[in-house]
Amino acid sequence: MKKTENGKQLSLFDIQLSPPSENEIPQIMQAAEKQREPPKENRELCPYRIPTVEEIMKDFQNAATTCSTGKLFEDTVACGAIAISNAVDFTKYDEREERYKQIMSGYRAEEQQKLPALFAKVLALLSSVVYDNGAFNDYLGEIFMRLNIANKKVGQVFTPFHVAELMAQVTVGENTDKAQNEILTICDPCCGSGVMSLAALDVLQSRSVNYARDVFIECSDIDIRCVHMAYLQLSLAGVPAIIKHQNTVTMETWDVWKTPAFILQYVRFGKYDR
Repeated sequence: MKKTENGKQLSLFDIQLSPPSENEIPQIMQAAEKQREPPKENRELCPYRIPTVEEIMKDFQNAATTCSTGKLFEDTVACGAIAISNAVDFTKYDEREERYKQIMSGYRAEEQQKLPALFAKVLALLSSVVYDNGAFNDYLGEIFMRLNIANKKVGQVFTPFHVAELMAQVTVGENTDKAQNEILTICDPCCGSGVMSLAALDVLQSRSVNYARDVFIECSDIDIRCVHMAYLQLSLAGVPAIIKHQNTVTMETWDVWKTPAFILQYVRFGKYDR
C-alpha cells in the first residue's frame, strides 16, 4: 500500500524525520535542559486548532461505512503506531511494515485515504500536550470507551483520568527533588491506554520536572490495542518509554515498542532496555 512521490515510495502514513543541522543542535540541547515553565508572556501556544474528542469520535463514526467504528479506530491507531515506530525503530521495520500492509489491504483504495485522514486529527490532539495550551489527558482511552469497543468479557474498563490523577498525586508525593542527572522511573504492568502514566506525568510536570529528559516509563498490557494506544500517547507527548505487549503474570512477551524519545536518547536511557 504505497504511493509514489518524486520517484520515492512512501506509505500513506509516512512520517519523515530530518536530522538537525549543526546550528540547531545547541538550541535543541538548551531547550532540553529547561525544567521550569517559561514566563507567561513567552509561552509557546499550539500553532493549530486542537481537535476535540467529540470531533474525532464523530469523524470515526461517519467514516465507518463498510466496517464497524471499533475496527476502523483499531486499524487507524495500529497504522499510526507503526508509522511512528518505523520512522525510528529499524529493528522492527520489516515485520511492522508487513502488518501495516495487511491492515490496509482490508480496505478498498478509496477507503484507504480515510485512515491517515483520521490519524491526522488523532496526532494533532495527542501532540498538542507539548504546547502550553495543551493538556495531559487519556484521549484515546476516552474515545475507546465511548465508542464502546472495550472487551467486556474480561471486564476491560479504563480508569477515568481525574481518578488516575488523584492516584498519581497520592503516589508521587510532594517531594520530587532528585540528584543532578537522576532519572525518575514509572512502571505500569497493566497500562490500558496509558492513563496512569499520563496522570503521573501531569503531576510531575506541574512540579517542574522535565519529563522528556528525567523520566522513564515502562508499561505493558496483554491487549495489543492498548499497547498501540499507550505507545501513541507517550510517543506524541515526547516521553522516553518502552511499552510491551506482554502477559505480566507469566511474563510472556510478544512485542516491544520503544518511543522516539527513548530511541533518540538511547545513550541516557539505554540501561532500561532489558
